[in-house]
This record gives sequence, structure tokens and C-alpha cells, in this order.
Amino acid sequence: MHGARWFAAALAALHFVAVAGTVQAQTPDDQKPTQPVPTPGQPTRPPSPTPAQPTRPETPTPARPEGPTPTTPTKEPEPEPEPVQPPPTAAEPPQRIPEEVLRSPVPTFLPPAVFVGPDLFNPPAPQGWLSLTPSFTLSGGYDDNIFLRSRNVRSDEIIGFTPGVTVAVQRPSYRLLAGYNVSGELYVENSNLSNFARSQNLFADAIYDLSPSVRLMFSDQFVYSQDSNVLTSSGASIGRETAWRNTASPRVRWQVTPNTALNLVASHTILQFEKSDDQDSNTYRIGAGAEHRLTPRLTGYLDMSVGYLDVRRDPSVWTYTPTLGLSYDVTKTLRASLSGGPTIVETSGDTRVFPAISAGLTQTFKFGYVQAGYNRAVTAETLGASDTQTFFGSVVVSTLVRGLQLGFTPRYSIVDSDLSDRFRNSSDVKVFTLNLGATYQIARNISVIGSYTFFQQRSDVSNSDIDQNRVFLGLQYAFPINFY
Repeated sequence: MHGARWFAAALAALHFVAVAGTVQAQTPDDQKPTQPVPTPGQPTRPPSPTPAQPTRPETPTPARPEGPTPTTPTKEPEPEPEPVQPPPTAAEPPQRIPEEVLRSPVPTFLPPAVFVGPDLFNPPAPQGWLSLTPSFTLSGGYDDNIFLRSRNVRSDEIIGFTPGVTVAVQRPSYRLLAGYNVSGELYVENSNLSNFARSQNLFADAIYDLSPSVRLMFSDQFVYSQDSNVLTSSGASIGRETAWRNTASPRVRWQVTPNTALNLVASHTILQFEKSDDQDSNTYRIGAGAEHRLTPRLTGYLDMSVGYLDVRRDPSVWTYTPTLGLSYDVTKTLRASLSGGPTIVETSGDTRVFPAISAGLTQTFKFGYVQAGYNRAVTAETLGASDTQTFFGSVVVSTLVRGLQLGFTPRYSIVDSDLSDRFRNSSDVKVFTLNLGATYQIARNISVIGSYTFFQQRSDVSNSDIDQNRVFLGLQYAFPINFY
């Protein structure tokens, strides 16, 4: 009871601070800059003023001078030539990093991650050159398998509180979007499991236009959790295990001509476990690629990437992956993409070849978007170096009802976890995750957030099957501070 009173008092204090202390630099309405229109279907993060284009930024057409137009008796005014249009926006950034969790095709600066469970990064759209949005979420939840076990399954009700903050900076030549939150949990029946800061999330996306044709990009995502199935894109779990993962990825894009661009990307992923440290890993990747708009609807890609997977107590793994791909705008709202090639894997003096495939289909509607995709790559998973196949889909409804966003994301993965040793018997782990999330803004700064997650894992190893159902319902208070 004392804890509940403390949370109520904290929430009331936050409300008082937001009302009494929030200061915004005001300007007259007729002098405020035009605000960006929110991107339809944004499920996780605020829309960017200019979504990340995989092409040269457009030069705005100069406005016509106001005043009476001079008339001539003999000649008609000649129409101004239209500017050259850049290639269409890609559904996802070129050369996707396999270690990144699944990302939505709706762009902010870079496409946001498709979250497993509730997404608590829900600030309003940025309205000035700087937007700072502190938030606080008070929640209740139910987990019918808190230890992610196949036997001796235990359930519990969980009271949670999550402070967080997001920041957005938007200038003509650079943009920054970042967020961080940390959660505390009170277990009703298993009070010894109550904790604070055992769940943390951080993301950062930045863009800097070095010149009209050269763009620098950087993304980082940090996840710290006791649920090992939220750490990787496959969702494979090793049970209740405190662990963290960080993926940092710098990118450079050079728009050589209006139809041709060159890309350079690097990434470093760290996966660390508190107890099962034999699965700790570092993954390094570097890749270069080129893309060319063949027709107004068709774009071709040619990429080459090299990866190094260093898994503790396992031989190191080198991968070499050349890929060739196409992206085709079937209609103005339907896009299809396909890329593939071999992944040459070298480990312990042995060389093998695996397919590397990525396919996607995205349809945009007035109410949101629908996507489906498939990806196969060699990655360092929670189970070690693995050949991972992932089928996924997503349905996001954002404009059906004012203030309401719905997201539905199924995902199915097949993980071959015995990649690093050809003399061990192969062990396939099959993982199915179904996530349903909703956010409804009931007041200017208050939103109701709910989610339901079903998790199922099947393995060739006995007594390793996992079933889990999780329900989350929270009330979030976010108070933006905007500087114009």
C-alpha cells in the first residue's frame, strides 16, 4: 500500500511540475514556422520534419515574387522547368544490419524498430527546432511464465513505473532524434523479484548533410532486459536472463548523380549476459554498395559486406556476402523489394555457403500500412553464431480514429544454432512471437498504452520448449517542452 501511495504522489508531483514549470519560447502565430505534417502510420517514434531520404535532398523551388504579373501583347510567359526529382524513398535504408531488431518501413530519421511488448516512446510530433519530452508511465501487467521455463511455470501480476525522455532537434542541415526510458517493477506474489532499472531502452538516430550530395547518418539502439527473447531479431530465448545488447551503425551516402548513389555502412553489436557469459559476442560488419534508378519505378542495388562474429568459447566466424537486389514501385502505394546472394562462412578452417535473402512487400493505405517480409542471414544470436531465417509482418492503423494507433506484428523465426562447429548435431529452434499494441490519446498529454504478447519457442533439445502470454496496460503522461 505504501508503494502505491508513493507512485500516486509521484505522478501528481510530475503533473504539478509539468503545469507549473514547463516554459516554451513563444512567437506570434503568424511568425511561427509551418509545422511538419505527422507521418501517417507512425507506430513508435515522432515523425521527422523531413523523413530520411536515400537520395540527395531536394532543393526547394524558389517562390514566385508576389505582385501584379506584367502583361505582354505578343508572348505568353514561358513555364519554368520542373526540378529533377530524386529516386523514390526506399522502404528501409540500404544494407540492412542483420543484428538490428526488425524495423518498420515508416521513416522518421531512420525507420523505427518494431517493438516486442509495449512501446513507451510516444511523444507528440516535434514543433520547434528543439523538442524535449519527459514522460512517466504507470502500468499494470500479467505474465503467465515469468521465468520463461518449460516446467515449473510461475505467473505473477506486475506493477510498473517507467520514467523516460525523448529529444528532437531539427535544423536545415542536421536532425537528431533520441529517447531513453528505464523501468521499475513490483511483483505482487514474488516480491523478491521486484527491481528497478532491470529494463532499459535507448535509441538515437542522427542525420547530417555534409553537402547537397553527401549525407552522414548514425543510429544506435540499446536494450537491457531480463527477457532474453527481446534482444535479437529472431526472438530466441535462453530463459530469464539479465542481458543487454547495443548496435551502433554509422553510414555515409554519396549521391553521385540524380539516379546513382554510393553507400558505405559499418556496425558493431555487443551482446552480453550476466550469467551465461559463454554466449557473449561481438559482431563487426562493414559494407559498401551502389544503387541506380533504372526506371522511374525500378531501382537496382549491388552490395558487398564483410562480417566478423566473435562468440566467447566458440571459434570466430568470418562472413563474406555479395548481394544483388531490386526495388519496384508496383503502384504509388505498393512497393516490393528482393535481394539475395551467397554468404561465405569461414570458421575453424572450414568454409561453407549459406543463402542470404531479404524480401519485402509494403502497402500503404489511408488508415496506415501493411507489410510482410522474409530475411535470412548469419548472425550472433542468444544461442551463439546461427543461420537465422525470419518471416515477419506488420499491420499499423494510425488514422482510423483520432488519437488511436493500433499495431499487429507476427514473427516466425528458424534458428540453426550450431553454425560454428560442423561436428555437432544441428539444433533448430523455432520461435513464434505475436504482438498486439495500442495507444490512445485521451487528453493532450495523457495516453493509454496497452499490449498483448504471445511467445512460443520449440527446440530439438528436450525440456526447452517455452510458452508465454503477457498483458500490459499503462497510463502515460508526457509533457513536451518546445523551443521555436
